[in-house]
Amino acid sequence: MVYFNKIAGWMGFPHLSVSLGLTYSFTIAYKLKDRTDEKWTAWFIRFKDKNNKAEWGAATVLYDAAPTLVKHLGIDPKRASFIPALSSKETKADPSRSIPWITKECAKTVGAQYSDSILSKNVHQKIHTIYSAEGRSAELDKAKYQSAKIDADHVFVFDDFITRGDTLSRIALAVLAANPKCKVYGIALAKAESVAYCPNPENDHVPARWDTLWGQGEREHDAKFKKD
Repeated sequence: MVYFNKIAGWMGFPHLSVSLGLTYSFTIAYKLKDRTDEKWTAWFIRFKDKNNKAEWGAATVLYDAAPTLVKHLGIDPKRASFIPALSSKETKADPSRSIPWITKECAKTVGAQYSDSILSKNVHQKIHTIYSAEGRSAELDKAKYQSAKIDADHVFVFDDFITRGDTLSRIALAVLAANPKCKVYGIALAKAESVAYCPNPENDHVPARWDTLWGQGEREHDAKFKKD
């Protein structure tokens, strides 16, 4: 079981199953593999399915949560860089994809640096379609992540979900190879988990305002696009 600490409303993971190069990792809530009717899990599933309303809901939560976290950590935003993780089919981040644009807007909200050209890698198979840990690791070996130089002390890597931490670890190691003095943090909407291994499957640790903000984001999406 991977335990978390509650940090500024976030689930803070000092260690994941694979945590190479990561100073700390943070998620909003659990995405429960075997309780798809759980509220936050259902929202995350809609986000994964590229539901535009869910993307706005998630973004609205992160626009509140990211500044709170950076402030809590005592980090100078000007010395922080927010970068998006890459999807399996990408060699460079597509700025129109949900995670890059959310990352960019979070950086604006915080006052941090942003770049969608820091990371590069090879195309590989989707990891969630591979069921063994060994198979996922072998597939990720093909990615061969590389990072450019970053003029920052703290690098926040944004992704949608964390399962074991293998992808984030490979990104962190690539960042550190080019920027050995940086600290690297993982940021994601959710930690994918099974109820049998989850210390709190109800997600009742999530601040009530984030629940409200997700709904607000979805309503703002409806209002904007009905108007347009």
